[in-house]
Amino acid sequence: MLVLSAEDVTVCLSMETAIEGMHRAYAACTSGDAEMPQRTVIPLDASPNLAIFMPVHIKGSSEVVLKSVMFSPNNERLGLPAIQATVQVFDAATGTPVALIDGSELTAIRTAAGGGASMELLARKESHSLAMLGSGTQARAGIEAACCARDIEVIRLFSPTYGNAQRLADRLSEEDWCPEIHVVGSSREAVSDADIIWTATTSMSPTFPNESVKPGTHIVGVGSFQTSMVEIPPTLLGRGTVFVDHTDACWAEAGEVIAARSEGLIRSEDVRELGEVVLGHHQGRSSDDEITIFKSVGIACQDAVASSLVVAAAKRLRIGTTIDI
Repeated sequence: MLVLSAEDVTVCLSMETAIEGMHRAYAACTSGDAEMPQRTVIPLDASPNLAIFMPVHIKGSSEVVLKSVMFSPNNERLGLPAIQATVQVFDAATGTPVALIDGSELTAIRTAAGGGASMELLARKESHSLAMLGSGTQARAGIEAACCARDIEVIRLFSPTYGNAQRLADRLSEEDWCPEIHVVGSSREAVSDADIIWTATTSMSPTFPNESVKPGTHIVGVGSFQTSMVEIPPTLLGRGTVFVDHTDACWAEAGEVIAARSEGLIRSEDVRELGEVVLGHHQGRSSDDEITIFKSVGIACQDAVASSLVVAAAKRLRIGTTIDI
């Protein structure tokens, strides 16, 4: 069995390759080519911690994938990441374990790549400014994905914890691909006049004001994944066209989508899967003034495609550690 670390994953999966892969993942989900049950979420006693398990098999693939995730929101005070995960890959024909992959880095890349795919499919071609709300791992990966998907010229970064945002900005400023980046003092300042708004938080309340969003903006929401989490103002969903990674998953878990429907702002039939755009079943953006919204809670199809790409690259590059179990 091949064991791949976070560093191995970074070497084996570029953001450009991951974004291309997410087009395939969303297409497989929408076309019914994936056996992907609703993920199992186990609350852990009275703590806010969650254990999450996500199995999947894409038809025609030689692999079965299971991602196991621990969500521990209080880990920051311990100096540990809030999300820790592993991805197991099995041979579909024999059941033999093929690989054990660091799931935290894989999740960061594939989640950001999903947002990047939504930008390629829905954002205006002339989108040049990005507002990033959040300062953690997902924000870092999301900025890279946004810069891959469009020619971003300026980034306005906001986090309630200013120091975290400044550290992220300082780190990204050292990257050759990163454009001008500014840490700002409020979410309103960040999103005002932004072409792309990207939320990467687990906030329980909207992270930016609806009225500050200009016509033609594309919004990416990838941080929240529970009904209690609401990153995007539900009222904004009533102003725009809403796309999701998987309708069943979002009606079960996406707090802002559920809230918007319960408040009568959208109907179930108003919400479309991004895979419909990939497959040519929906046109996507219909005008330059249209607000488009992509809400993702993260689906196992993304892990299946991403892990397959990582394993193939690792074998080609002879990266990783092989063990017998």
